[in-house]
Amino acid sequence: MKLTNISIDNRTSVFIIVVIIILMGLVAYRNLPREASPDISIPLVIVSTAYFGVAPEDIETLVTQKIEKEINAIGEVKEITSSSFEGYSMIRVEFESGYDINEAVQKVRDKVNKAEPDLPPDAEKPEIIEINFSEFPILTINISGPYSLLKLKDLGEDLKDEIEKIEGILDVKIKGGIEREVKVDVDINKLNHYNIRFNDIISSIIDENKTIPGGTIDVNNSSFMVRVPGEFIDPYLIEDIIVKLNDGEPVYVKDIANVSYGFKDRKTYARLNGENSVTMEISKRAGENIIDIADKVKKILAEKEKELPAELSLYITTDQSKNIKQMVHELENNIFSGLLLVIVVLFFFLGIRNAFFVAIAVPLSMLMSFLILEAMNVTMNMVVLFALILALGMLVDNAIVIIENVYKFLEEGNSLKDAAKLGTAEVSWPVFTST
Repeated sequence: MKLTNISIDNRTSVFIIVVIIILMGLVAYRNLPREASPDISIPLVIVSTAYFGVAPEDIETLVTQKIEKEINAIGEVKEITSSSFEGYSMIRVEFESGYDINEAVQKVRDKVNKAEPDLPPDAEKPEIIEINFSEFPILTINISGPYSLLKLKDLGEDLKDEIEKIEGILDVKIKGGIEREVKVDVDINKLNHYNIRFNDIISSIIDENKTIPGGTIDVNNSSFMVRVPGEFIDPYLIEDIIVKLNDGEPVYVKDIANVSYGFKDRKTYARLNGENSVTMEISKRAGENIIDIADKVKKILAEKEKELPAELSLYITTDQSKNIKQMVHELENNIFSGLLLVIVVLFFFLGIRNAFFVAIAVPLSMLMSFLILEAMNVTMNMVVLFALILALGMLVDNAIVIIENVYKFLEEGNSLKDAAKLGTAEVSWPVFTST
């Protein structure tokens, strides 16, 4: 085989290349991002539209069918599936396999924007969702203790601000807490009495709760921006907003409604060991190292725990980095186990010299693989690790076959160089083909 002959005739160059591969391979292995699973791009887009208080039959005719009609015009769509529920429409748009997901989302967005003028004016703006596996949470943290949900939520917000500073963090979602909300409970009888509509109240509050730009003021050679701040600082100021003039008399919000500073209706709940809890779900960006990010988050949690009261606890209930660490450990363990077994077995049958040549092929091939993976921007995930472990077994078998064949030609009286060339040439293509 030509490659073998060139390598044997230029062994000094081969030794230098081996050293370079070892150094660059170790650096590549250290820098390769670790992930639980590969970044899978699925050409699937979901269009969801809320239209509260409307029956499923009306949702289908007023919303779903009108959006579907526009999306049907996209030529690359493989399948469209829609569902209409009470107050909600969901359309699932699947593109042909391999289609660019960014282009798919843009085409769907264009068609949905085109359909919007035909939708009911009081329907919510359609939301376009891209299915992305890389955005699934890698860490789930529970903040638990004998405190109110509002207190736990505030602690979670403080912790969220710290975690979001970590490079590679995509999003931190807080679930199970409660949020403050200004409620305006309108009395329908008083509305009828003053002949006022709901929209009149909504418009009055929106118009009052805004900051108005006032242009500029020129003083000598300087120019100053002017604005009139009008956003509410105290929620109870809403009570004094004038909604309408009735026979020359102002009708205030407090005359027709009760204003209270309460909480939003809870949509998510979290409990841990029978106590109130707030859950934080942490997602990373695609291609980032899951182990490094998890370690940085845990460091922040350890520092934060020292500042918190003793009865307040931070629990990590989901941690994908543990599985990745274990899989990486299994790969390293297989490499070292393979080396040891090969050296021990071949030492008894072929001697230490041949055992050493077979053993060195294992880490050298793995380091070359890491170089290629880094150049192709492939992450170290469960699929890649499984493939490397599987290939490791074939690699050892191939090395043994080649060394044994070289040893056979050596026993027939050929020189060391000739035996290496002849032995490799005889089995190289069968080994390559079988692998």
